[in-house]
Amino acid sequence: MGQKIDELFLEIKDKKIKEKVRELYDVFQKVAQKGGLYVTGFLSLTEQYYFQRISGYFTNELYTSLYGGVDGAERKRGFISDKIELIEYIDYNKYLVGISINPEEKISISFLKEIFEKNVLLDKVGDIWYSDGIKMVLASETLFEVQKILGENNINFELLTLDQLKTYSKATRIIRTTESSKRLDSIGGAALGISRSKMQTYIKAGVVTVNGKKVADTHYELEEGDVVIVQELGNFKINKINVTPKGKFYMEIERSLRR
Repeated sequence: MGQKIDELFLEIKDKKIKEKVRELYDVFQKVAQKGGLYVTGFLSLTEQYYFQRISGYFTNELYTSLYGGVDGAERKRGFISDKIELIEYIDYNKYLVGISINPEEKISISFLKEIFEKNVLLDKVGDIWYSDGIKMVLASETLFEVQKILGENNINFELLTLDQLKTYSKATRIIRTTESSKRLDSIGGAALGISRSKMQTYIKAGVVTVNGKKVADTHYELEEGDVVIVQELGNFKINKINVTPKGKFYMEIERSLRR
């Protein structure tokens, strides 16, 4: 395992991501040694990718789950345990809570992110999105602190259970990108916010389908109307492809995430 994790660290060029991956690996080792259930902060899509990579090194030793509180969540908390029953019967309400901000409040999502970053709370904040006002998911242990911050900024809000949050569907995201080819690895990386090499890893692992059919060829070319699903990561649809005067491909992609 030592050689595998060393190779994993070597492939990561971004220092912040590398530091986060080291932290995740240390957590896995700690759970493997001491047991129990460990819950991470909220992980980005890239961090979730490495969370899954690391979990593969502990196959048959540790069990994991990723959950973000709502269907289609991009940011998710990681759950790690040496006992499968602790993962299968997690009460997510103990670890996640929702907040609803009235649409009459004249604030933006970017403003919320700024105040959370200022208070070093971003890794305890999950998705924030517009749906009849602003909805957000938090780590339950930070609820008191977040309530205090919102109160200090005169922001009126109400608490939501996870069941209440589920009634608010997240809007899909439209991504517009210009690419030099229609290759699955290139377009998939742009659509899901990961690198081309990471997308290639998913394709070669056999967890990518196009229009319901598994595709293992990284050079596979996408066309208008194609629906791509990447297991455990997300899905997207190619709404439009136009060829630019320079022979490149301008694409409109509708992205949503799997449940």
